[in-house]
Amino acid sequence: MLTNSGGWGPVHVEVESQGGSPAPAPDRVLTSSEQILAASDRTSAPLTCGLFVQTGGALEVTRLRLAVRRAIGRHPMMRASLYGARQYAWRFAALPSSDPVGQIGDGSDGWHVHETMMSSPFDLRAHPPLRIALVQRPDGDQLSVVAHHLAVDGMSLAAVVSEIFAEYRVTDASTTATADRSGGGRVGLPAGVPSAPRSAGHGWTAFTHRSGRHITPLDASRTAGYGYHPMTLPVPDRRVTLPGGRRLTVNDLLVAAAHLTIDRWNRQRGGEAGTLRVRMPISLGTMPGASGNNTGQVLIVSEPADRADLIRLAGRIVDQTERAKQAAAVPVIAGVAGRVGTAATGRIPGPWRGSLLRLGVRTARPLITPAAAVSNLGPLAGIASDSPTISSVYFTGTAGMPQGLFIGATRYGTGLHLAFGYHRHLFGRAAAAAFAQIFRTAFDELAGIGHETRQGRRC
Repeated sequence: MLTNSGGWGPVHVEVESQGGSPAPAPDRVLTSSEQILAASDRTSAPLTCGLFVQTGGALEVTRLRLAVRRAIGRHPMMRASLYGARQYAWRFAALPSSDPVGQIGDGSDGWHVHETMMSSPFDLRAHPPLRIALVQRPDGDQLSVVAHHLAVDGMSLAAVVSEIFAEYRVTDASTTATADRSGGGRVGLPAGVPSAPRSAGHGWTAFTHRSGRHITPLDASRTAGYGYHPMTLPVPDRRVTLPGGRRLTVNDLLVAAAHLTIDRWNRQRGGEAGTLRVRMPISLGTMPGASGNNTGQVLIVSEPADRADLIRLAGRIVDQTERAKQAAAVPVIAGVAGRVGTAATGRIPGPWRGSLLRLGVRTARPLITPAAAVSNLGPLAGIASDSPTISSVYFTGTAGMPQGLFIGATRYGTGLHLAFGYHRHLFGRAAAAAFAQIFRTAFDELAGIGHETRQGRRC
């Protein structure tokens, strides 16, 4: 229930989750993986993840705010803050330190708002690790939900958004009217989000062009932060199988298409494409005694000879993804970076750890960063609304240079919704759209492997 309903700050919220108010959560020190992630966070490339929801109607902002309150009352990480001189510990307040919901009705495009929200660093000492913008538009409201990746992973964020819409459906008119009488909310971007883009110099272009392990930049700008190019593909209407009967999942197709697209992109622009590594997040489940980001990572590798033959490439990808799913332990941070970081957090004294980790990450980034990341959240049927209806849900992530590319995928309705998230030092809008079209072609070719084989047999 809600008591003393009004503005965000002093309101006491009791969420009827299993019959009680939010249970107090004890402070806890950051885990080793969280310390590595914190060391990787940069103002020019903050570690954020988000969901972009397109509706077919209008959302009531007061009702939405109440739904957000109730939902995050059940999720301590959504109202957490870092404290201490070196921010090594989480503290979980009964309420977020500021209102995470903003309302924008000035005609702004929701994707532009989402880019700003994803590109803006979080001050986790002063603001909660969740920010939400309701973008009101005549063709259907858009909801931008962004969280700091230190506090939440993609699946956890999807669960929070599902609960927000579930609470929105059951919030009655009398509760909304009571809240309305006590005052509105924040108009504009949520607290802590600057509206002006930042500029930052970069020296990645020559390195990525010559290395053969990253994407050749095109139309790069000197503006820090991220851009997004959305695209919807039809979900393959049949099983895609390799000779021998092994099946390619949609996730396999996405990862293989990323390898093939980077290869073709680099070669078309006079670059090189040697050994490519694509990062693939994989769920670890819930860690005992800790909430927050529970995603592990594996690197999926291909060589030029693999990418010269579709069936060979698909087989190489399936070999690796099957091993990853069967592994007893998946590293939280993939590759050399994870092994070194884990060792460092266990052996370096606390007062020096954060500074040394940041220095190590900055120094090693060009050598250990993969070419891209592909993250597939799968079906998101749990995010549902009748009034208004929801037409699409996109998952967005981030990737600093020299990687610079994150491909997020969701299935909602009959579509496979992709968001190509790129650092602005890698692509401009036209380049991102061109890359996405090459990806579409590569995905279609890979999805047709089994079909082509059967057609040949019939002939």
